[in-house]
Amino acid sequence: MAEERKVFAGSGKIVTSWKRGISICLDDVQNYATRAKNGKFYVNLNVIDLKEPNQWGKNVSVEVNTWKPDRQAPTSNQSYTQRPNTPENFIGDELPEIPF
Repeated sequence: MAEERKVFAGSGKIVTSWKRGISICLDDVQNYATRAKNGKFYVNLNVIDLKEPNQWGKNVSVEVNTWKPDRQAPTSNQSYTQRPNTPENFIGDELPEIPF
C-alpha cells in the first residue's frame, strides 16, 4: 500500500472536550470534492488534535481524507455495502465548479 500524501486544509482550536472550532481554506480543498447523487459536493476531512499548540496558538489541524476504496471485488467476509467511507450516493471523483 502506498503512503498517502497529507493535504493540509485548515486549523483551529479546541473549544470544549467535544467541540473543535476550525477554519477551512476552500481553495485548498475544492479539488478533493466529489459530487453525490443528490447534486451536492462533499469533502471528507480529518480533524486532528495536536499534542501542543503551534506558533499561532492553534491546537487542531484539519486534513483532507484522501482514502479511496479498492476497486477490487469484496472478500467473502465483506460486501460492497459494508465498505467504510463509501456512501452509496457518491458517483465519482468529478471535479466540481464551486462558485466562490
